[in-house]
Amino acid sequence: MKECKEIKIDIEIIKQDSKFSTLESYANLVLKWAKIHNITGAKNLDSIHKEIFDSLLPTAFLKPFENCIDIGSGAGFPGVILAIFYPDSFFYLLEPRAKRAAFLQHISLELKLENIEVIKDFSYNINNIKANLITSRAVCNTSLLIKDSLHLLQPNGCYLLFKGENSINEYKTLNNFDVEIFKHDKRFFIYAKREY
Repeated sequence: MKECKEIKIDIEIIKQDSKFSTLESYANLVLKWAKIHNITGAKNLDSIHKEIFDSLLPTAFLKPFENCIDIGSGAGFPGVILAIFYPDSFFYLLEPRAKRAAFLQHISLELKLENIEVIKDFSYNINNIKANLITSRAVCNTSLLIKDSLHLLQPNGCYLLFKGENSINEYKTLNNFDVEIFKHDKRFFIYAKREY
């Protein structure tokens, strides 16, 4: 396996950030909606906080980006979290399921996140947007994701893929990409820059 770079992030520093109160409001909205609709497997604040922390880990290594497409946004992990932390970047949240897309729309209005646009569709149906960062967490295998979304990635853009131990070797399918792998506990991140 390719060498992994261990990442560390100090949750206490995040708690002192002015954006933390927005994250807490988001967590409470996720909990409220999760009790009524199946928007996430996280059913209590502790598990939602873990999902938020997981979504924040890439802030330790992400290079600046103007816009991001989050494929399969679900309850907003990582798209909404990154939108809160990168208010000067624009985020397209792609979510084909109606309930989850409605939740994401509600979140963007409730939290006044003007840097978010929710698109209720699959990546392979979209042709009118491009981004220099594409994120994906627990959507599908890497080969299929690239096949369905490469047309959305700008030249020299990057993929940020959240992976578990069983799927980390999927980076080997990324031809024509400069790949870095980052790790925190059992979470792996494939950070792949398009070379053309």
